[in-house]
Amino acid sequence: MKKIANSLLPLAALVLIGTCLVTVFDLLVVLLTSVGIANEAPSSYYQILDIPIISVTLPIVGMILFAAILLGLPGKPADAVESTYTKRGMYRSMNEEAKKDKRRLKATA
Repeated sequence: MKKIANSLLPLAALVLIGTCLVTVFDLLVVLLTSVGIANEAPSSYYQILDIPIISVTLPIVGMILFAAILLGLPGKPADAVESTYTKRGMYRSMNEEAKKDKRRLKATA
């Protein structure tokens, strides 16, 4: 399964780059159409190239690829992960030691 996940990585990267390029193209078409440059040419190319369909399907394909990659990569076993929890009595903070010293001084005075 790890080999399949590793082989899908370049394809997923290409889909991600393609999605970014299509998004930039969408932004340019919207900007050019709103300003009125080229008399409807950008929106006609936008429709002819089926960019609306591509701009929806590319992110969906990318999400499916990345999900397959994440499922294919092995995680760390539970034994390898060390706990970050320390027992409270194991290491005393400076505040606790100072309070303990103050109690002793008060008791002896």
